[in-house]
Amino acid sequence: MKKEMLSITDRFFLSVILLIAAVLRLWNLSSVPFMHDEFSALSRTVYDSFSELLQEGVMRNDSHPAGVQVFLYLMVRVVGWSEFWLKLPFAFMGIASVYLVFKIGQQWYNTNVGLVSAAFVSVSELFVFYSQLIRPYTPGLFFILLSVYFWNKILFGEKKASLLSCLGFAVSAFLSSQMHNFSLAEAGLIWLSGLFFLKKDDKARIKAYVLSGLAALLLFLPTSPIFYHQLFVRGGIGGWLPMPKYSFIIDFMNYSLNYSWLLVFTIIILIASPFLTDKINKNSKRGLRITALLWFVIPFLVAFLYSFVKEPILQFSTLIFGFPFLVITLFSFYEENTVSVKEKTIAVGAILIVGISSLILDRQYYKQVYTQAFDGVANAMKECQEKYGDSITFLSYADRSFMNEFYQNKENISNNIFYDQNVDLLDFQNDISKLDTKYLGIGLTDYHDIKLELLPLAYYPDIIDTKQWFTGKYLLLSKEKSNRDELKSLISNVKIKKGQAWACSNSMMLDTIDTDALGFIAEIQSVDTIHDILLAIELRNVKNDSLLFWNGGKSEGKVFLPNERTFLVNGLRLSDLNIDSQDVKLKVYIWNRGLDYVEVNNLFYYETKNDPYFLGIYEPLK
Repeated sequence: MKKEMLSITDRFFLSVILLIAAVLRLWNLSSVPFMHDEFSALSRTVYDSFSELLQEGVMRNDSHPAGVQVFLYLMVRVVGWSEFWLKLPFAFMGIASVYLVFKIGQQWYNTNVGLVSAAFVSVSELFVFYSQLIRPYTPGLFFILLSVYFWNKILFGEKKASLLSCLGFAVSAFLSSQMHNFSLAEAGLIWLSGLFFLKKDDKARIKAYVLSGLAALLLFLPTSPIFYHQLFVRGGIGGWLPMPKYSFIIDFMNYSLNYSWLLVFTIIILIASPFLTDKINKNSKRGLRITALLWFVIPFLVAFLYSFVKEPILQFSTLIFGFPFLVITLFSFYEENTVSVKEKTIAVGAILIVGISSLILDRQYYKQVYTQAFDGVANAMKECQEKYGDSITFLSYADRSFMNEFYQNKENISNNIFYDQNVDLLDFQNDISKLDTKYLGIGLTDYHDIKLELLPLAYYPDIIDTKQWFTGKYLLLSKEKSNRDELKSLISNVKIKKGQAWACSNSMMLDTIDTDALGFIAEIQSVDTIHDILLAIELRNVKNDSLLFWNGGKSEGKVFLPNERTFLVNGLRLSDLNIDSQDVKLKVYIWNRGLDYVEVNNLFYYETKNDPYFLGIYEPLK
């Protein structure tokens, strides 16, 4: 590949692209809060020794290679849990990745291809977002791109591959293997595909290429026990993700294009432009284009099939390592000398302007990312604490309580109680029933169980305010019931006689319910001792009378003494069911399995809709 000198104009375009990439990734970086996955990584930096870090923090409690975890382990010892200083190296690697996309596009084709490809990567939400996370995705992307940069030099560069290029490929391929399992797979795929570009008579280049691959393998071997343990001893590298939809690749493309039809239209026009103007790159490089496409397609197919055969592992971030090569390939038909400065300005300018506007205005990127669940809950509690003082109690739920504690401690929130994924619903209910403050502020994060929302409402029925962020919610509640109708009474003052098993049945067709989650709260009063009672929800297909879903929200063996007042709750998120709502009836009822004498004071119905930001970081803002 020839070495191209950049003109003053091209240097200007590249500088603008890199400046925009830097601003988008560094803008107010210290205000980007930690997410769940970042907290999870930080929780594994607290070990006393390096060996304990590898054994407990990586092999037994993580599904990623050790690279990023080791880096965070060292960084935390220098800067602590500082958002800015921990995120800064990842943001820099994101900016450097934009430059490497330009260089690879230039190496493979020409400067125009490199500029247009880099412009897209600089403004795509996929690359901006993961540049601001202290997770393996951007480091893996950076080292994959760096390995391809040296891969190009060894295969297509100078007559004799330099030692620097061989070492550069070996080290960057090894570092790729230490970031993420899919950047490991990508690095192996890249090296194997390079064998097809070697010429039999160029023995010096063959030797250099093979030795560089062997060097990367030798560097990897000492870390292979970690990979073996995670994949075969622990039994897999995923499992916590939902099953991917068949529309996954379309959703991924929409996300990468900022869910903007204008950006989609712009990219399509720019891809088609060389064909429409008959200025297509005559140098086909078919083998290189097919190879680059396979670098994206093969990892996607492997992850997709593995998700269905073994366990779910496919998410948007999985494809970040191969996606730049698809981008470069799609723009690869731009010729070098037939594109005028005006045309180049229009192409690069259109991507940057439409990309920035769609990211900031349409996607509300900075509004979404710069306030999220854990810090958002803490900020909401701070406002309520200043307003209500000692007359408010705070409850918080997260998969692990320290995630809420981190930001609430920063805001000096007092009178707060924390719960985690091991929460016992009976204990949770008992705690709420004993509260004597007039107000209750409850922060629910990590896509909480709807019952954790219903139980506070049973004792504090008035919703004064609601705030939502990505997978998080804050409710300000009051004990004094107002005229608001968040809780709708379905039935009241029903006596369930001794020996009666079923009561308070209510039904509705599922396709008439316009909500994301719904719940039911039964206020019951025991006349005799209640031994076994539950509030049940079922979904049934009315055409063939088949049961699609059943769940009983019961008291888990708790015995209620005579004249004791309590609440039963049950609910569900409709989006989790994956059920066609047509011809489906939802039924709620009380099942008095102990056949005791019970009075039902009220059966309430509660429905709640997610605002656009609840899932907006990954999904379109509806």
